[in-house]
Amino acid sequence: MLYFKNAELAETYHITLKTVLNWVQATKEGRLDLDLHTENGKSYVSNTTRNITTINRLVNERRKYRNTKAVKTVTPRPEFYDLYTDKQIYDIATNLEIHHEIPRQYNYFDGGANRWDEYAKRLVVEQPANVVNSTIKLLSRNHGYIDELLEPYARVNVVDIGVGNAYPVKQLLEHLLSQGKLGRYIALDISPDMLEIARRNIKSWFGNRVAFEGYENDINHDIFSNLFIGEYTKKHANETVNLMLLLGGTLSNMRWSDGGYRVIHDSMGINDLLIHSNKLDTEATRRYFDFDIKPGETRLAPIHALVMELLNIDNSYYDVELGYDHLYRERFERIRLKVALSVKFNFKAGERTITFNKGDAILTWRALQQAAADVASQFDRNDFYLLHTSQTEDQEYILTVSRVKRD
Repeated sequence: MLYFKNAELAETYHITLKTVLNWVQATKEGRLDLDLHTENGKSYVSNTTRNITTINRLVNERRKYRNTKAVKTVTPRPEFYDLYTDKQIYDIATNLEIHHEIPRQYNYFDGGANRWDEYAKRLVVEQPANVVNSTIKLLSRNHGYIDELLEPYARVNVVDIGVGNAYPVKQLLEHLLSQGKLGRYIALDISPDMLEIARRNIKSWFGNRVAFEGYENDINHDIFSNLFIGEYTKKHANETVNLMLLLGGTLSNMRWSDGGYRVIHDSMGINDLLIHSNKLDTEATRRYFDFDIKPGETRLAPIHALVMELLNIDNSYYDVELGYDHLYRERFERIRLKVALSVKFNFKAGERTITFNKGDAILTWRALQQAAADVASQFDRNDFYLLHTSQTEDQEYILTVSRVKRD
């Protein structure tokens, strides 16, 4: 690439578009030494090693010389340190510092889990299509095909990855129970609060017919193949199959979704199957933001706000932005700071303060937008063999069935 697009440069260095335009203007006036590229009458910063060095210096100087009297300093609430482990707090802090992002999964804890449960229950009964009711519809429509794949096995263990409140799997569990095939039901989620909601729902729906097994698991890092070792060595192991469920686009919210697919791949056995569902990329879905907030409202969606609240970042400090990023091909929700901000973390070994300038953006939610071909490509590069795909009539939602590639 010969030059940086102005918006891309602003996004990469967590600065405002106005700052980039000021750099370009200052260079034209001889007050700044950058190489510019002109195209169709517009000037851009050239993509050169010399320019990158200068940009890094400008960004660092901007942070160093900000007006400290105008800085708002916040410290996380005591509940923040009670709720998350040291490892999770470090993950939150480093993602804020490096990527200006709050990892989505940490909003599913405590009251955030209850907010998600209420939101997801509404999506189940809504008339318009959404990722929850469309997933349920696609699963039901494909029961026949799934039955064919499971026909050789006497016992089917269902592994619900990122279980949420378990609503999407309800009909499938009932279907397997009616066939006398359901073995274990294993729920995986990073949030103990989300697991408890799922456990209560499974108990309410099925009583003692389904034995709930819940395990705290970070799908970005934690391989879970150890859960199947006991059955792997049994005499009739070949009569049992694990049916992995990754429903509702869980990994599309992650900064690097391939990492989660690799974890799942490395946790699966030779005969295991993976069922996945997600929202596809269309012009309509790029504009889809149903978070229970009114247009123009300057507050985060409740289901994305828990970590911000626990960090004590008041909503008067920022504006909320919703949009579609053409560069990264993802819908986003982010905050744009109206003040310079310092967040002071207290670790057992000492303090760490992370600073933001006025105008900096912090990402609170993303959803990667993929066409059907992109979905297939992602499975292929992560060593899955795609057996089957199914889409809703409007081509906005997809369900896939895969297994690991065999040598």
